Amino acid sequence: MCFSMKWYYSVSQQRLGPVSDTELAALVANGTITPDTQVWREGMAGWLPYSQACGPGSNEDPDHAICAVSGQRYPKSQMLQYEGRWVSAEHRDVFFQRLREGMIPAAADTMPGPYGYGGFWIRFGARFIDGILLTVVGQVTNGLLGILFYSRFVWVGQPAQPDPKALPLYFTYVAITMLAGVGIGLGYEWYFLAKHQATLGKMALGLKVVRADGSRLSSGRIIGRYFSTIVSQITLCIGYMMAGWDDEKRALHDRICDTRVIKTRA
Repeated sequence: MCFSMKWYYSVSQQRLGPVSDTELAALVANGTITPDTQVWREGMAGWLPYSQACGPGSNEDPDHAICAVSGQRYPKSQMLQYEGRWVSAEHRDVFFQRLREGMIPAAADTMPGPYGYGGFWIRFGARFIDGILLTVVGQVTNGLLGILFYSRFVWVGQPAQPDPKALPLYFTYVAITMLAGVGIGLGYEWYFLAKHQATLGKMALGLKVVRADGSRLSSGRIIGRYFSTIVSQITLCIGYMMAGWDDEKRALHDRICDTRVIKTRA
């Protein structure tokens, strides 16, 4: 028996689903899904033949696991576990070599989701939406701080020419608004990625941020990813543009933090 959750399957190079356990069993019974049909569900590192995903020695078998390098199943007694990944003895050296090179030790030809990775332009659109939302919130925050410091609502960029006699007040205002901006941006990223695995912009365009194996990001990784975007920015945004030609659509901050942006719909 397989876990009770939604499944995706591939027929003639077309990815279909989601289907329930009952629907999956019916597809197996009528021959649509064969032992060699590739299937995937959330929580799996990548696509696997149905016979491996749901047959003997599958995820329900506590004595077997999938090798993070080959994608094949082995008895755990013949494997080692490293940071949640299982590696067969014969692929151990390859695994750690990939780890040293910064590569993701995953089975070949697998994807963390049924619809693939989010490319440069769709990610640009999502960040544009997020940018508009954060700009509005930032403007309101700056204005309210302006009331506190100057007894009036201060628009972004004001006061352009501060009174030289009031420079300490001005620099204090600027410092606090900058800290507030960082706090708002970080809080926004942390809340939505921790709770929904996607910011509002990414949710609007059907994207999700995950680890290389499809798992959720920890709070520490979310925070690290937020500050790593600074590196993508200071490289004349080349760090962002890397998502356009990387084979897994990774921006520079994705490479730094071992994250992927995947599509949640076609």
